[in-house]
Formats: sequence, C-alpha cells, structure tokens
Amino acid sequence: MIPVVADADTLFGATTRGLLIHLDYQGQIRLHWSPLILDELSRALVNTGRKPDAASARRHEQLMRAALPQAEVPTRQVQAQFASVAAAMRSPKDTHVAACARAILAGEFYPDTRVVSLVTRNLRDFGVRKLAALGIEVLRPDSFLLDRFQQDPEVVASAFAALRSTLRSAPEPDGLLERLAADGQALTAAAMHDAWQQGAVRL
Repeated sequence: MIPVVADADTLFGATTRGLLIHLDYQGQIRLHWSPLILDELSRALVNTGRKPDAASARRHEQLMRAALPQAEVPTRQVQAQFASVAAAMRSPKDTHVAACARAILAGEFYPDTRVVSLVTRNLRDFGVRKLAALGIEVLRPDSFLLDRFQQDPEVVASAFAALRSTLRSAPEPDGLLERLAADGQALTAAAMHDAWQQGAVRL
C-alpha cells in the first residue's frame, strides 16, 4: 500500500482520477489531497469548461471527499510544512503540493512508511532530487500507473474494470483505455491494452 499525493494536474483527467480512486478502493494505494489541491483542481475544471461554474466544481469536490473520506490532509498541517520543502521547489506555486506530501510523513499517517509518492505532470516545478532526500518521490502519472500495472496487473485491471462498471456511458474496455491515453497515460493504456488482448487480464 503506497501513500500517494496527487497534484491537481493529475486529478484533472476524469479517467485517471477515477482509476486512482479505485486503486485506493483495491488497497494498492492510499490516495491523498489537500483542500488547496482540490481548490486548484476546481478552478482548472471551470477555466477549461469541464465544469460550468464554481458551484458545480464545488459539488464535484464534495463527491471526491465522499468517495475517499480519509484522503484529505488538512490545510493547517500542509501549511506547517511549507518551510520544510521550500528550498526543494523550483516554483513556489506548487509548494503546497510538496508540503502535502511532507505533512503525511511528518504527521505519521503511516508510521512504517518513509516515502510518499507525489504524482504530477509538472516535474519541472519540483526539485526531484532534493525532495527525494525528504522522502518525497516525484513521478509523472503515466510512469506511476505503468509501474503499478507492471507490479500487479490483476489489481490494476480490477480497479479499471470497477471504474468502467460505475460509468453510465458503459464504455467498452478499449474506449476507456483511449480516454486514459487522452489524459496523458499513453504508456499505461498501451500496456493494459496489450495484456487484455493477450488474455492476461480482464478489463
């Protein structure tokens, strides 16, 4: 079970977001975010037209909170870690994301865990080596999900199938894989498609 902090740009894609939530349900990861991350996500969803207005985006936030009540790291705990990660950041605007990951370690959410995965598409704003020294492993979502699939294809496939079963559009596996690739997770989608076609997993 891997503690994971997802940046807003990772949560932005609906298929990626849903897959991460279902991986948490499967017990393979423990997904986390903060109110600051959710606020950034909501603004992005409105600004890009994915949500019509702020009220709709806030309702979506509440659905995410209801889906994973244990996921949220309180703002106070995140802000307490700003100074500890500031020197490792290349851009101050994403300090709150690294601070969220650091708060999980500092707060001993997982006493036996010394590393938290921070999953973001925007590696250039993070000092990857400096954050690694603080116990924060920064990864792109495609790399993270591909590694999870390679480590345990049946669990990831099961999470994907569970996500597919919840969607009112009832997409076929290849259709949902196309959505995952469109989110930016092309390598993961291709690996899952190949395994599915070979009969190694059920999607």
